Amino acid sequence: MKTLSKLLIIAILAVMVACDKNEDPKENPVFTVKLTDAPAGYDAVNVEILSMEANMGSGWVEYPVVDPGVYNLLDFTNGNTLLLIGNTTVEPGVMTELRLILGTNNSVVIDNISYELKTPSGQTSGYKIKMDQQPLEPGGVYRLVLDFDVSESVHPTGNDKYMLKPVIRGYLETAVGGITGAIVPPVGAYYVEAVNSTDTSGTLINNVTGEFLISTAMPGTYNVTFYANPGFTDKTIGGVTVTAGNITQMGAITIE
Repeated sequence: MKTLSKLLIIAILAVMVACDKNEDPKENPVFTVKLTDAPAGYDAVNVEILSMEANMGSGWVEYPVVDPGVYNLLDFTNGNTLLLIGNTTVEPGVMTELRLILGTNNSVVIDNISYELKTPSGQTSGYKIKMDQQPLEPGGVYRLVLDFDVSESVHPTGNDKYMLKPVIRGYLETAVGGITGAIVPPVGAYYVEAVNSTDTSGTLINNVTGEFLISTAMPGTYNVTFYANPGFTDKTIGGVTVTAGNITQMGAITIE
């Protein structure tokens, strides 16, 4: 299992895709990839990450990840991300598809018991990442974060058996925003969820500091609900607006 010393911990928007033009337009584009996760009701979800592949229209190109190995996806919530691919130079073009290559050393831990996570047959080619086609222009620097949705990816099949069917989405900074703040007292609530008619995003709340960061919310207006611990009451705040490329600051929220 990889240790947290190998994680890239950030306290800013987990979705970091940007395009900055360099002075020399002839330079090849550069892209990086990080991974984050939506929380799920398991003790751990351990996934073996090997590499990534991108289709630039003329075929698939493989990109090794920075540190291949087994990672607990639940470590990458509330603003924590894992660096998959560092600054990598690619040929200009249009990235039409992106997929994640996983190994077979995968498991889910429930009530301190570990179960093997089977993967569907025929998936040696990798798992498709849901994202729009992305032009990579000369001189551009692109930063992409992948949202690995554990709750939609782990499926019980009966008799204490589980299957992994990864649901992974890629987001651009220009297309998403975030919501952050802190609850008072920090033990008042354990989970925060932002909901509107088209999108639902949530994260666990830090039980020491009370801080939270929902890092992949689409632009729009949300009802934000804080799910309380015993002895406290759930609280919902409406009219929270998210704009593309920005983190909405909710400040301190008192949980009664």
